[in-house]
Amino acid sequence: MFNLKRDAPWFFQHLENYYHLFLNVRFTNGVNVRRNIKFSVELNLQGFEGLLFYMYKPDIKKVSFNLYKHSVDQTHEIRDLNLVLNQGTMNPLDFVIIPFGYFKDEHKFTLDIRSDDVESSFDLYSWSPSNLYKNIKSVIKIANQYSESIPIDDYRGYYFQFISAFKGNETGRLFDLINLLVDFDKSVDEIDNSPMFEAMDSEIKNLVSKSNEFLFELCHTSVPLDVKNIVRELERLKFNIDSLSKEEIFNWLDDLIAFYSGKS
Repeated sequence: MFNLKRDAPWFFQHLENYYHLFLNVRFTNGVNVRRNIKFSVELNLQGFEGLLFYMYKPDIKKVSFNLYKHSVDQTHEIRDLNLVLNQGTMNPLDFVIIPFGYFKDEHKFTLDIRSDDVESSFDLYSWSPSNLYKNIKSVIKIANQYSESIPIDDYRGYYFQFISAFKGNETGRLFDLINLLVDFDKSVDEIDNSPMFEAMDSEIKNLVSKSNEFLFELCHTSVPLDVKNIVRELERLKFNIDSLSKEEIFNWLDDLIAFYSGKS
């Protein structure tokens, strides 16, 4: 089911029906002792507008998560993330990003994972839910799998693009995700009858507050994404106008008109 040389990520059984990105991160524990480290993740998703939710487990009994409102060409630097390394030399981390919103065809995704304590590397996979069935009477879904994203390199650096089947989730499904986290919070360990995860009451309340605020703002966004892109291109023209000839300025405007007049 998974095109991975490892077990399925811990969150998969809960997120199978969400479009999501899975970062298979590996931290090198050179000193080979159990310790806590800090790291940061920088996300830059061009050609997407909506909400970005991330979630990971810094240790066995804790889940950390947050939500960001993402506008065109915005960068999010998620700082002061924690992880408890075990005594092994390689420590894997399953980091999930769930987009709620809309992708353009020419989207670009760049990310960077940094830590002052250890070296890290990662692979990036995308998951698209399968809504196909083997036949009309069957309730067994056709097997799906994670699709590995191979970085594309150009003169500005590397970036990722996702297959056309990968989309943003409907924003209304964010509340389904909140309910999933509430279920996490109510989980009980069968062995010692203690909570499986540390209490997340305050974090969930903060997530609900952000969700209400961000979804309200998205509902009242009157400027389409393509219009914002036109304004951004005109701003670029403005900043470069002193170094351009009259012919180059006209060509720039002609290219803008030709490109956006053909958009549906």
